[in-house]
Amino acid sequence: MPPSPDSVPGREPVLRASGLHKTYRGGMLSRGGAVRAVAGVDLELHAGETLGIVGESGCGKSTLARMLVGLERPDQGEVTFRGRPFFARGGVPRDIRRRVQMVFQDPLTSLNPRMTVHDIVAEPLRVHRLARDARAMRERVGELLTLVGLSPDRMNRFPHEFSGGQRQRIGIARALATEPDVIVCDEPVSALDMSVQAQVVNLFAELQRTLGVALVFIAHDLAVVRHVSHRVGVMYLGRLAELGPAGQVYGAPAHPYTMALLSAAPVPKPRLRGRSRIMLAGDPPSPVAPPPGCRFHTRCWKAAPRCAEEEPVLEAVGGHYAACHFAERAS
Repeated sequence: MPPSPDSVPGREPVLRASGLHKTYRGGMLSRGGAVRAVAGVDLELHAGETLGIVGESGCGKSTLARMLVGLERPDQGEVTFRGRPFFARGGVPRDIRRRVQMVFQDPLTSLNPRMTVHDIVAEPLRVHRLARDARAMRERVGELLTLVGLSPDRMNRFPHEFSGGQRQRIGIARALATEPDVIVCDEPVSALDMSVQAQVVNLFAELQRTLGVALVFIAHDLAVVRHVSHRVGVMYLGRLAELGPAGQVYGAPAHPYTMALLSAAPVPKPRLRGRSRIMLAGDPPSPVAPPPGCRFHTRCWKAAPRCAEEEPVLEAVGGHYAACHFAERAS
């Protein structure tokens, strides 16, 4: 894959995905076929940066997230942490699991309702033997809750006694318990009220500044991803359509799909949007039977016969990358 546009020469990424493929067979959505959820994704994440991933529902974002933390094994390709493979001997090594954690989309279903907040946050400390005794564990849980803006006095309560935003903070505290180098956030604010989303997003930004943790931030809200990300990857039907620094992807999109996404994003003053709304033809193709060639060509206004025959790869277009035969190039 191409190196990150803002990567440091000779510096090993903290997390790397190479040629990831994941297909699901059977189930309600496949209708007897095979759902190609992820079909050849390459990306890098460097220490202390945030890589945002955006795209429509069903484009493979959550499947990618689960492979990046080792919850799903790719059919093809490899995930490495500081150069070490995740699935070397059939399972992710314990020390890698400690260093790569995840925050899930729905805090209500990702927290055990029968466990107190103390036990939820303390569980990774027990599993990885990071506390000397019960007293040290309780002190550490209190520190983690304070770090995410919750009172340690409430650690003996259960998840249902907290609001949605507070439950997500509990999930973040649990992810931070092992002192990870990477946290993969799968739609971490989409289940929250709008009034709470900004608080949680700002918490992630503050934690990154203070702890130096690298983030993969997956969301469908373009404004949220732009606010938190150094680089952005745009997914469409299991593949990356565009990848690069956030300012360039948002300011000078090169792929037609990215242009369409940005044109549909709500803005405070629509007449000052800067670009007209792009209306795409038809619905996204089924991941059971994706179109040949470029997966976007059935909805693209730039499509030519070549697009239906030859699959584009990520290529440099100025300071970032796009997988399009007719990508816009900044002048």
